[in-house]
Amino acid sequence: MENVLNFLSGLLIFALMLMGMLQIVLRTLFRNPIYGYIDIVEVGMIAFALFSISYIMREGGHVRMELLVGFLKGRALWIAEFISAAVAFIITAILIPYSWTYFDRAWSFGDSTIDIELPTWPAKLVVPVMLSVLLVRLIIQMLGYLRLAANPDLPPVAVPVMKSVEQQAEEEIEGAR
Repeated sequence: MENVLNFLSGLLIFALMLMGMLQIVLRTLFRNPIYGYIDIVEVGMIAFALFSISYIMREGGHVRMELLVGFLKGRALWIAEFISAAVAFIITAILIPYSWTYFDRAWSFGDSTIDIELPTWPAKLVVPVMLSVLLVRLIIQMLGYLRLAANPDLPPVAVPVMKSVEQQAEEEIEGAR
């Protein structure tokens, strides 16, 4: 599911880029821009920003304090990672009901954008749904960290593994071939 959502996010970004290009061409050559372009971009940004959040967490591509965690090894590393994931879990669990309330208010009041009156509730629904997907990802990772904290000799499963700069460069070189 995370791969599909990440792919959809990429498609949305690509579509937004095409629409931006079309907006520039129409505005420059024909003096006729896309009506409601700003509103469409505002609503679309929510989706492509959040569709990939769980995928990024799975891959370990999120912003992290690797300078601090990078010095840890074995059980201490996995315990620190578990604490980090647990804090993210708590914050995400707190945000879900509030983002649902925000969606519900937009749904109830018929909230829309200013220019073309595009309904905002679909974009606002994306937030609690994608945060829920992230919550599941965090549960999976916390279980993986607990497993590794109990036995650091096991191979890492369901957790992102920090890679050295050399490993990252080698993977990028292999991917380019």
